Amino acid sequence: MSSVSDQRVSQYQSEGYFTVPQLLKASEIDSLLREITSLIGRYPDVPDDLIQMEPSVITGEKVVANRELGVRKLFHVAKYSDCFRRLASHPRLLEIARALLGSEILLLQSMTLMKPPEVSAIKAWHQDNAYFRVDPPDVVGFWIAGDEATSENGCMHIVPGSHHLGIVEHSGRGDLYGAVESPNMENMISIPLQPGDALVFHGELLHFTPVNRTQKRRRAIQYHYASCAAQPISGMNEFEYDPELDLFQEG
Repeated sequence: MSSVSDQRVSQYQSEGYFTVPQLLKASEIDSLLREITSLIGRYPDVPDDLIQMEPSVITGEKVVANRELGVRKLFHVAKYSDCFRRLASHPRLLEIARALLGSEILLLQSMTLMKPPEVSAIKAWHQDNAYFRVDPPDVVGFWIAGDEATSENGCMHIVPGSHHLGIVEHSGRGDLYGAVESPNMENMISIPLQPGDALVFHGELLHFTPVNRTQKRRRAIQYHYASCAAQPISGMNEFEYDPELDLFQEG
């Protein structure tokens, strides 16, 4: 039987999110951050889609002291790293995902979101299922802080209850893909987190992250799980996602 409280499930259904203090232990976060450094240090002997740099670093507008301080995200980390693959089957993540989605689930996507100081770009308002386009929209995101995440260094900002809108109109290409119209800022809240804390959120919850205005790093790990019943709607946009792991038989 799941230990995820009815209160959290109810908040997820009504508001589209809840937070979990210390979802991961400090030792687990430390291991994941070391793995991030290890993966970046193996460049260029890594898959082309794993390391994505900040646009200002790519263009030469900004110069960084080392490659890691210019990385925007690591993509498909559970696909390319044993450490991050094990995290996908972490008992606490699976328990929450299954409480919200049912027992038959997939790891739809895994990444690290780096938000380095001085060079980071905004991530526009968007809904994650606008990328995935699965129906029914049974997608749950985990945003786990690797460093202290604050409003100043780019923590998540959300609009509670916006998942009830369905997918709003999006446009743009690649990482610039976002909502055509920003939501009502009066309804926005920020979600500051300590390392190891997690934001659990619905795949159609509107959210964005601002630039990092501090000298401190703001690394986060983001996993998306989906129900096996959720099927992609073809022809909706440029993105095509293949699930990274089938977790139906795991855990």
